[in-house]
Amino acid sequence: MKKTYIIKKVNGPVAEAHWQTAAVADIDFVPWNGAHPYPYKTTTQLLYTDEAIYIRQETNERPLTARYNKPADPVNEDSCMEFFIAPNTDDPQLHYFNFEINPLGVGQMMFGINRNEFIRPTVDWKIFDIKSVITPDTWQLTYKIPFSFLLEYVEKITDEAAGNFYKCGDCSVIEHYATWNPLLCEEEDFHRTEYFGKLIFEEGISVNR
Repeated sequence: MKKTYIIKKVNGPVAEAHWQTAAVADIDFVPWNGAHPYPYKTTTQLLYTDEAIYIRQETNERPLTARYNKPADPVNEDSCMEFFIAPNTDDPQLHYFNFEINPLGVGQMMFGINRNEFIRPTVDWKIFDIKSVITPDTWQLTYKIPFSFLLEYVEKITDEAAGNFYKCGDCSVIEHYATWNPLLCEEEDFHRTEYFGKLIFEEGISVNR
């Protein structure tokens, strides 16, 4: 089963009004036969401009766990929201990036073909403009991924990308895992590209290396 998310194009700076028109993807599939409770509601929205893809994720997880404060720390052990994207679906190996970020706005990222074959890109995390906003009821995360950064690692960005959205907390108060596109493997592994959904750029993409 491949879910599809249509990413709306924004001409100019992304504003709150644009988020109000973006589709909402629910991260509500509990994998591995419900081995871990998932009592939360978490959503993802995407937009894009000529320069970048924009991500907004929101959850009502409480209480939040946030211990790690340096890039490349294992933030998946904290309260964590994640976005995996394979920008070039013409790539037979389907190389992908995974962005994993905790409530402190601290992230880790890999680029590869599975959880064992990857590199950690060297990058100044400021380029992603991460904003983490915590209210009494929600935690909202927004950031952008410049296409210029993606093109340092992939040959091109295709009109249809592939990816998945995740919620996890390996060592949070309630250990939990959930996905957008169903993850049907028996192994507890988010890094399974065969279960990525379709991410379609509404007006196409005209950027390449």
